Amino acid sequence: MLVCQKGGISIKNIMEILVLALILFCFFGTNVVSADPSCMRCNEGNKLVCIGSPASTVLAKCGSPLSIVEIGSKTRERSSGTFTEGVTTQGNSVYRTRQHKSSTTMKLEEWTYCIKGPYGSDCYIYILKFKGDKLANITSTLEKGN
Repeated sequence: MLVCQKGGISIKNIMEILVLALILFCFFGTNVVSADPSCMRCNEGNKLVCIGSPASTVLAKCGSPLSIVEIGSKTRERSSGTFTEGVTTQGNSVYRTRQHKSSTTMKLEEWTYCIKGPYGSDCYIYILKFKGDKLANITSTLEKGN
């Protein structure tokens, strides 16, 4: 093992510090620079909204967004199965097969928020995508707005 004591710090200590710094970066550093967070901290009272939150909760915690844009709609069809109905009258049987389907249409919206930075004058732009009433995605542009 090579130990250089000239400056008071050994190479072993430097390596331990570098490994610790790498571990801390892996735990905390990637969340700090992520442009695709799963939660957003609102301006008022440090309230937090996360993916899966209802639109009413986002409005209550974060207030009105800068803009709401309807980007489309999504229709989901569900089949409940195939049913066979039979009717027998006077010895004759009539059978009818039908499939039961239902569909649900939900709005797709983008809400834009300006979240104040640590110094108060700048804000960071966040785009929240909703599928129906649920928050489906949060994107931070990491750009400063006014």
